[in-house]
Amino acid sequence: MTLLINYDYTCYPYTTASYIEMVARKLPGVSVLRTTDLWEEKPDLIINIMPFGEIVSMEGVPACYWEIDNHLVRGRNTHYYELMDKVYIPQESYMGNYPVKKTDILPLACDPDLHKENETVAIEYDIGFIGNDTYPERRELLEFMARKYKVLRTNTPPGLPYSEALSKCKLTFNRSLDKDVNMRFFEAMATGRLLLTDYLPQQDLYATNHAHYETYTDWKDLDEKINYYLTHDEDRKRIGADGAEHIRTNHTYHHRLMKILEDFTCQVS
Repeated sequence: MTLLINYDYTCYPYTTASYIEMVARKLPGVSVLRTTDLWEEKPDLIINIMPFGEIVSMEGVPACYWEIDNHLVRGRNTHYYELMDKVYIPQESYMGNYPVKKTDILPLACDPDLHKENETVAIEYDIGFIGNDTYPERRELLEFMARKYKVLRTNTPPGLPYSEALSKCKLTFNRSLDKDVNMRFFEAMATGRLLLTDYLPQQDLYATNHAHYETYTDWKDLDEKINYYLTHDEDRKRIGADGAEHIRTNHTYHHRLMKILEDFTCQVS
């Protein structure tokens, strides 16, 4: 079986699309093409994953489109959906904006080879956050935390450097942009450090609140949760470890690619 995976290859190796490509290249009996490759036969399936320059479709070849930032696009790429046999979105909130018969939920995930605890580093911080803090609610909470706790607030290259940085923290922090179950939800939990995040009902589909991660409602609640888990090491470590095992076992990019292949009745081991 031959897959054509179309995305912005300058983002390789650490975007949702490149994680899918790395998984696909490990599958027995599967070959992977890029739009920049020279090839003589048609692929068996075309997988378009946001972001890309132009969507790719081909007569006689089934094709799908995974709109990673559907919480921002909100169903406006109608010309893309019309060309595809299947459309995938990670965020259920805007499902009503998409073609009913061809759209399905495909959440984000982790790469267990890259998103994992680094046991060689010492813990230096109470709580850590890696990513942008350019919108108000997230930035305000980070500033509140920094006044009281030792906070790692930075950016790193994705993958192993990301995991190494979060492994230096007792807790990890997340705040969704627009009620989206983002990459950080899966990746931070996979490192084994207890994740504190705002509660979204869709998260219940992927992990169990209080058992795999912890939620907060506002700064007062977040402050209380941080203080509790910093002073209750056993609870913090247990939930962090259980969350990592759950995510790394059930929510990887291998699982996401298998879902796509099953939808198109592609059989691989």
